[in-house]
Amino acid sequence: MLTAVIFDLDGLLVDSEPVWFRVRDEMFQRFGMVWTEADQMKQMGVSTAMWAEYITQKLQGKLSREAIVDESLGKMAAYYQTGEVRTMPGATEALGDCSAKYKVGLASGSPKQLIEAALQGANWRRFFQDAVSSDEVQHGKPAPDVYVEVLRRMGVVAAEAVVVEDSGGGIRAGKAAGARVIAIPNPQLMPAPEVLRQADAVIDSLFALGRTIEMLA
Repeated sequence: MLTAVIFDLDGLLVDSEPVWFRVRDEMFQRFGMVWTEADQMKQMGVSTAMWAEYITQKLQGKLSREAIVDESLGKMAAYYQTGEVRTMPGATEALGDCSAKYKVGLASGSPKQLIEAALQGANWRRFFQDAVSSDEVQHGKPAPDVYVEVLRRMGVVAAEAVVVEDSGGGIRAGKAAGARVIAIPNPQLMPAPEVLRQADAVIDSLFALGRTIEMLA
């Protein structure tokens, strides 16, 4: 039996990864340094504490951890407000369909303030029973903590849940939590083949999500 669908946010429902990349790239360019696609992939879905520590180390002390977090979140919030973070094709339809049949939750590596900015900006808050940031748990993805927590808050056992993810870390987190996982990978930030094979299903877009969930159910 399936009772819940848990979504990731960045790269799955909103096309925020290019904007995150821009924010970090601009930061590094100020110091004549380079933020790479490989750096970006390593930080997909992790908690604020994890990416802030990574950037602090990579910048070699040129900015404090607090300054990195403040600048990054401030710029991202501004981009959400100006509509520069687009919603992914089929996202609203998928959320509407799922919320009509199942409990719907969100498990994201983004800070709570950016989760709320995204949900309010897209008028999606109505679809979600609960939304949890990796900042609220001990470990970010690929650890299962954020999925375990959102399922606990929703009163759902993992065996009755489907996780929808785009990143390798998110796929691993969902499986480690005990849920089934549907992967919708970003072609530009494709998870490793051995990680994709862990998913219960791999599809091309959110438009195929409804029928894929029904097949898994």
